[in-house]
Amino acid sequence: MRKFLEIFSLETKAFVRSKALMMLLVASIGWMLVFPLLAKGDGTAAGARELCIRYSLGGVFLLLVVSLLASATGSLARERAAKRLQLTLIRPVRYVIVVLAKIAAHVAVGAVVLAAACVVLAFKTDLSVPCSHVLSPVLPSPREEARAMYEEYMKDPETPEAVKRTKKEIVLRLLENRAIDHYQVVPTNTTAEWTFPCLPSDDRSVAVRMRFSAQYDTRQDVRGRFDFGPWSAAVTNITQAVVTIPLSPSRPLTLSSSHLLTFANFGSSALMLRPRKDLNVLVEADAFGWNLLRAYAALVAILALVVSFGLFLSAGLGRPVAVFVAFVTLAVSEMSPSVVEQYPDELETNLVDRIGLHITRFAAAATRPVSAASPIEALSKDECVERGAVLRLFLADAFAVPLLLSLLAAFALPRKQDF
Repeated sequence: MRKFLEIFSLETKAFVRSKALMMLLVASIGWMLVFPLLAKGDGTAAGARELCIRYSLGGVFLLLVVSLLASATGSLARERAAKRLQLTLIRPVRYVIVVLAKIAAHVAVGAVVLAAACVVLAFKTDLSVPCSHVLSPVLPSPREEARAMYEEYMKDPETPEAVKRTKKEIVLRLLENRAIDHYQVVPTNTTAEWTFPCLPSDDRSVAVRMRFSAQYDTRQDVRGRFDFGPWSAAVTNITQAVVTIPLSPSRPLTLSSSHLLTFANFGSSALMLRPRKDLNVLVEADAFGWNLLRAYAALVAILALVVSFGLFLSAGLGRPVAVFVAFVTLAVSEMSPSVVEQYPDELETNLVDRIGLHITRFAAAATRPVSAASPIEALSKDECVERGAVLRLFLADAFAVPLLLSLLAAFALPRKQDF
């Protein structure tokens, strides 16, 4: 532990002496103060607040990801090239201790800068604003839905013959990609229902967040009634926009493993919605201040993962190559989900397309735990950053993965030394 702390102290002092920590603090705090003055929202206080949280704190986090990744990818590579790493190892110190201490120093610098940004945000926003648990309907997985639709799709006479001759796994993947955009039609004078998970048994407020659209006219009024266990509310005169409808209790709450949300369409037109995207039940949670604290912990965990990956590359590659690989991986991780969504299997017409799509799908699957983990969007929408999700993220990204990458880096370092 003493050697770990010594290396950690040396690495942290290097950030201070090089003024990197000071520059990051000045840039981050300046951005947090200046951006709200430059941004133009939708004219509402809620819109301005969401914009401020999403892009001011998000901008600081992006700055930290780029700067710490660049520093981490050059850390071990620079010391190897300058023959300074050998001096550190004379004591002697295990390679894994060196890597872990450097990871901890980089993460500590990022945590300090991120904490300063969160403090500025706390002074500029109302910490007492409540956040909400977001419940989604209990539906079959996209894969299960694709399998259920496959036989029906193949029997449909309107299905193109080229699709019917395509391999089954390709069609299943196409149906799975489109499952999230599957629309459900609610005809007039009918009732649709969806099952949701169980709710807490206390007196928390409950609301439905939804987006309905009409079949031909997106400005069609919506008229109907929501019923959700002991809660209910009437809906009227709503155009196509994300609308939150508070529900009022109509009878005492009873414990149940699930609740059924129903919507009775009393309007003159059929309505459509995508249950996976357009329908949620919101249950009041705690205040924004606690939500910000959980988001901070999640962001620090993601920084730990990014830094450990950079140091792993630095252990086995030269600095230019490590920097190039790190930032290409970062760019691919951000772009691959949208590429997979926008260019599905219809493009698999030649070998080049197939190779590109397979590589992109692999990159999207490998980086999805990181790209989907950022809590900033949920924080900006006052959605609860769940404790369980933060704990799992912290255990994986701040402990398990850095330890594994440190062991791999320790394996690579002796083979890259030139004594």
